[in-house]
Amino acid sequence: MQSLARLPLDADAFARRYGPWAVIAGASEGTGACYARALAAMGFNLLLVSRRLHALKALGAELTAEHGVTVHPLALDLAEPDAGLKIVEAAAGLDVGLYVSNAGADNFARFFEDETEGAHRLVRMNISTLIDAAHGFGRGFLARGSGGIIVMASGAGLGGQPNLALYSATKAFEINFAESLWAEYNERGIDVIGIAAPLMKTPMLLRTVPQGFDLSAAFDPADVVHNALAGLLAGEPLQIVPDGPGKESQPQVEAARKARLQGFVEFNKMFTEGSGA
Repeated sequence: MQSLARLPLDADAFARRYGPWAVIAGASEGTGACYARALAAMGFNLLLVSRRLHALKALGAELTAEHGVTVHPLALDLAEPDAGLKIVEAAAGLDVGLYVSNAGADNFARFFEDETEGAHRLVRMNISTLIDAAHGFGRGFLARGSGGIIVMASGAGLGGQPNLALYSATKAFEINFAESLWAEYNERGIDVIGIAAPLMKTPMLLRTVPQGFDLSAAFDPADVVHNALAGLLAGEPLQIVPDGPGKESQPQVEAARKARLQGFVEFNKMFTEGSGA
């Protein structure tokens, strides 16, 4: 695997800002399980969401035994209509300060040869569910005066890719959605970050790639998760892990996108000043 230097992360400050409860959508394995373990180690109670209840219960038992935290499992298909609303409903009564949107992996597909059922499913999972969940939790964050949203997008969202038309397009939505929310609410105490994630050695990847596929370019998801948490606390709108063709220019892309966002924040103030918005 490729190495990824870990950014500094003040665990106590993170827990104070975003605790005591976190919700992770897509939590049963891989990156989602890494988020669960990292947050439980900081003392977070967790609402874990995925289709596989047995996997959530096993992970929850592990985290409770190791860290003494409370873990609620929620078996839910994130591509189901109104899945985002159901996540928010399941969290009612919990003091949630962090929502992690971590779902939406897809296999290679040929858009014209395949049917569109899978494409619509991906749109529901990566767009509709995210919209409803972010809206519901965001309202709560406004009321409590703080909160955080992590949107696990992908480097595929930085531009089109063959055989990943819908995946790439929905991940572009996630990146732009996260950046826009950051620009709109960062100065009001709500932190939002989009993660343009790289190729990671996860169970999903291992199930997808052909036997003998070279995984030396993949990253450890635990490192990516650590840096995502650090980036959220640092107030960053976007984190790109340089990966794939054009990776040499991606740090400059990240910096340029942030500068553009900051410019639009100031530009927008000219329209909202005095309007009560």
